[in-house]
Amino acid sequence: MKFLKQSMAAVILGSLSLLATSAIIGATSAQEKLKPIAPRFAPDPQLYSGVAGGDTPVQDLAGGQANGKCQGFTRFSPSHALTVQRNFGFLSLQVSSDRNLSLLVKGPDGTYCRNGKSPELSGAWVSGKYEIWVGTDDGESVNYRLSISETSQ
Repeated sequence: MKFLKQSMAAVILGSLSLLATSAIIGATSAQEKLKPIAPRFAPDPQLYSGVAGGDTPVQDLAGGQANGKCQGFTRFSPSHALTVQRNFGFLSLQVSSDRNLSLLVKGPDGTYCRNGKSPELSGAWVSGKYEIWVGTDDGESVNYRLSISETSQ
């Protein structure tokens, strides 16, 4: 009977540990998946949401070759991935919140950083895969809205 109680306690502790780990992983990777886009996509704008923040310096992820000043903290893994199926003459990607945000975008044509209440990366975009990180000044978690449009926002 003593062995059975110890075994049950080990199973319960193991299950609780697994649930806690799953909750943490789910909380840090539960960002909306972005739809692939091509010119004349609809609806315009595409709207998504996410949670910014983390403990990795945006500057470290940018790797020193970024266009713009990289500030703040985010998660190590990208917040979103975007597939641009064909070149855009103009495309705008903007994140907004009631707090200052950091936006890091790595793509086939370079690495870009923007900061502020509504940082935006706009202009010509080439086709390819883009990784997007959204951070905050101090790393604290904050909700944000991500908007992708073919018109100036």
